[in-house]
Amino acid sequence: MEARNFGHTRLGHLLYVDEKDDDFLADIFEGRIRLTAEMEERLYSRYWGKLMGVARRYIPVRETAREVVNDSFVKAFGKLATFDGAGDDKRAVLEAWLVRITVNTAIDRLRTQRTLPDTVTIDGLENHPAVEMDGTLDVEDILQLLQGLPDLHRIVFNLYELEGYAHEEIAQLMGIPPSSSRVYLTKAKQGLRALYIKYVGGRHDG
Repeated sequence: MEARNFGHTRLGHLLYVDEKDDDFLADIFEGRIRLTAEMEERLYSRYWGKLMGVARRYIPVRETAREVVNDSFVKAFGKLATFDGAGDDKRAVLEAWLVRITVNTAIDRLRTQRTLPDTVTIDGLENHPAVEMDGTLDVEDILQLLQGLPDLHRIVFNLYELEGYAHEEIAQLMGIPPSSSRVYLTKAKQGLRALYIKYVGGRHDG
């Protein structure tokens, strides 16, 4: 079975694709219409589920995650008039932007509540071997297994592999050196491999 090397494979933004509302989004980005309460509700209904899923990767308490999503929409609606939506795929551009706002809002909430995991500077430990997992491990498997990782490892993995943040961006967001972000990512992959082996073993035992 072919192995997949997470040292070189990025999972991307996991963008949700919907063929509706292209003209509506184009009109918003080009400034031809002003957002009304009804239009805000339309955008809210369309993206709430996606952003709630993003928030829950960082905020385990559902009600707090809901507050993060609502705060993210407030921020997004306030900034939408200045967002140019550059790119051919308006849906993907908007969703990636909303995801990034939600992630930043979730991290801010963890920091405000003093529940952001303590970080430790780990310089000079970047050259870990790549971690390989067999190709049957899909995105949903990874998301489930992620819950078994230490909080900091899970957050860095989410930011890098799922949200597409660079290590320098993660470092700034988390208040750690980029080298530490790389190490936490490697440890997350190693932890995922261990959890995956245990998961597969348990499934076969059953």
